[in-house]
Amino acid sequence: MKLNKIITAFGAALLALTSLSPLAVSADQLQSAEDVLQDGSFEYESVNGGYKITKCTATMITEIPAIRNGVPIIEIGERAFAGFTGISELVLPDSITTIGENAFYGCSNAQTLVLPKKLKSLGEGAFAGCSGITELKIPDSLTEIPVSAFAKCDHLTTLDLGNGVTKIDSNAFYECTSLSKLTLPPSLTEIGSSAFGELLSLTEIDASKNDAFTFKDDILTDKSGKDIYCALSTIKGTYYVPDGTVTIKGGAFSAAAGIEELHVPASVEEIGEGAFSCLFTGEMGYCSLLKNLDLENGLETIGDHAFAYTSIERLSLPVTVDEIGNGAFMGNYALTNVILPEGIKSIGENAFYNCDKLRTVAVPKSVKSIGDHAFGFVKSGDEPYEKLDGFKMSVFSRSEGKKYAKANSLEYNVKDRSLLKMAFIVVCVGIGLAAIVYSCVLMSRSRKRASASVRKAIKEEKEKAEEASYKKIIDSDDSDTDKTDNTEETEGSSED
Repeated sequence: MKLNKIITAFGAALLALTSLSPLAVSADQLQSAEDVLQDGSFEYESVNGGYKITKCTATMITEIPAIRNGVPIIEIGERAFAGFTGISELVLPDSITTIGENAFYGCSNAQTLVLPKKLKSLGEGAFAGCSGITELKIPDSLTEIPVSAFAKCDHLTTLDLGNGVTKIDSNAFYECTSLSKLTLPPSLTEIGSSAFGELLSLTEIDASKNDAFTFKDDILTDKSGKDIYCALSTIKGTYYVPDGTVTIKGGAFSAAAGIEELHVPASVEEIGEGAFSCLFTGEMGYCSLLKNLDLENGLETIGDHAFAYTSIERLSLPVTVDEIGNGAFMGNYALTNVILPEGIKSIGENAFYNCDKLRTVAVPKSVKSIGDHAFGFVKSGDEPYEKLDGFKMSVFSRSEGKKYAKANSLEYNVKDRSLLKMAFIVVCVGIGLAAIVYSCVLMSRSRKRASASVRKAIKEEKEKAEEASYKKIIDSDDSDTDKTDNTEETEGSSED
């Protein structure tokens, strides 16, 4: 009996042991707690064919494992190591095929980065802000470098894009300010906005083995020369954008800090986001020396922050411009005069924010939308939006310009009121003159031999009427210019 009990107990114990999860309790193996798999350094999640590291819980690690408990690590999850500074070498095992969004964002202490040889998917911002990395080789297995993947890796000096990349998305290598040479692989067919923005140390681009892009005269363009993607910092002084260019891509000239005068031909239809400045508002743009800007008719769109924090003094936009982007000319401290032609439909928020010398703006009637703080606001101390002293707008009644001025309690005058008064006066004068002429005709008929003195009197009367009408027009226009609708609440609700 005792022997049977012993055998039964032993069998039960053996059954219990064999039914345990492969995640056994040891320092090197995984434990299960409320469906979270962990081993003291990482948290894991089971995915098809392996494990995904979802979080680093250690304060310091020397390596990222390739396998745990016989199961391969095949994925790094979203933000798994974001902000982690307890590692100096990011050597990722070849078992990993997927790296999630912002997975290693801000790992600033990492000086070495070795990507897996079979990496197939890389998330947006995966290694953004890894400022210590100096060398990078993209494996041939990776076909797309996503948005901001290596942005602000500002110590990166050597870059090998591999032989499989077909697309480099927007801001992918934005502000990699130490990179001096860029070689485009034969496979590359697409470059996003600001993919190579603010590469301040870039002095050489090799596109000799690529059929989609060409590098000539210090600018990288597509083969047709219609789109400019990147310009070297060697461009200085007066610069003429090549005739035939259609689009200046985002960030294209963001590193060309030496440009002082810019001429844009009629062929250019669009100037992209941050094309001649930095993307991040509040920072001094790298084209801060740009003083004179010549834009020809043909330009339709000026992108967000395109000329932010430059030194443009006078701005005359062509009549073809349809849209001014957010912050397009913000922070232009030297700007004193802006001419916005009829035809513009959209003015983005902060478009002329922090332009403290711009005291007057005339807004065309064609404008259909004006963003917040587009005009008349500056930063003052801790106050981000303070009304600019002495700022005044010239607007049309029943227009977006007038709505914006009233909504922000800005001083303004209404253009078309004086025009209406002038038209009314001209009509009245015309009627008066017609009456005089008609009287003259009647008099001439009835008195064919009227004396010269009568004809002289009629002439003098006509001249007096013309002089009086002209004086009324001038006086009326002057009085309207001095008057603002902030004090014109008697104007009537129908005009609002």
